[in-house]
Amino acid sequence: MAQLITLRTGLAARDGALSYLRDSLKLSLRAFMNRQTTVGWLQLLNSHPLYRELVQIYPMMVYKIYRPYLSDALSCAQRLTVIEDHYRFVLRHGLGPLTVQAARAPMILGEVQGKSGRGYQLEMHAVAPLEREGELMLRLLQDGERVFSTSFVFFQGERGMALGVGCMQGPQDDEGQQRIKEATRDLHGLRPKNLMVYLLRQLGHAYGCDQLRLVGNANRTARTALRKGKVHADYDALWQELDAQLRPDGDYQLACAPLTEPDMATIPSKKRSEYRKRHETLQALAAILQAGLQAPRLTPVAGAPLRDFSAAEPAGATHDDNYQSALA
Repeated sequence: MAQLITLRTGLAARDGALSYLRDSLKLSLRAFMNRQTTVGWLQLLNSHPLYRELVQIYPMMVYKIYRPYLSDALSCAQRLTVIEDHYRFVLRHGLGPLTVQAARAPMILGEVQGKSGRGYQLEMHAVAPLEREGELMLRLLQDGERVFSTSFVFFQGERGMALGVGCMQGPQDDEGQQRIKEATRDLHGLRPKNLMVYLLRQLGHAYGCDQLRLVGNANRTARTALRKGKVHADYDALWQELDAQLRPDGDYQLACAPLTEPDMATIPSKKRSEYRKRHETLQALAAILQAGLQAPRLTPVAGAPLRDFSAAEPAGATHDDNYQSALA
């Protein structure tokens, strides 16, 4: 019988007795304050082999619902719902193997060449890093060096599936800022942060999502970094530039949409070649992302749960609704 995942599983990576004790107390308090959600969370983590593999790779996954996640507008119970929605989506679309592989080590999905001849790669991560901002992370690299990252998650929105974006992050050091400038020139004027949004809009559209849900400045989950003044990116300005709509909760929304060719009739003739090459580069990167997710090796995981994890326990599991034993 597989060993039961409990809250203590999340402490396995902690070094030192003091660190273990401190985190154990914090985790127990948060779980006590969210008892019903905690039981549902542990039932979810014990409901399918995919979760067991991910927790084994990254034990601190157990912490996810007790920390700010995706948007500070979400409660603990809503975080659980979002994460449950995401992994149901992953299993339904056969993305379980990709998720495990990307959680173990970064996956290079493919590469395009810039006009200078430099290579630009798309790299996928899962679960961590940027674990507070989503479950999957897409990174643009320049010859293996980070240019820009975005973290996202699939979840059920008001009008269908949505793709939640919790992070748009570029390097802060001078060398990293120089790479962003070089990449913009090399990709025919396509700014990396805009590129990432275009790719996610296309990805969401391809998977039947209605909209992107974009975290606003006030709802960012990097609380400590914000307090220390280490966060400089203005998400609101980017979302407004892209004509996203402000939501009552402080986040933004933007319709998912396929890539569309620029209207050459409205572009000065001397700039048309650059616009055409920019669009071709964007199409190539979108195709790489789509092909990477739909590779033949990514077959559906057998026994994928559909909705109610508490209705049926996996074979060999012991049913236990008692909160105290859930903490064991």
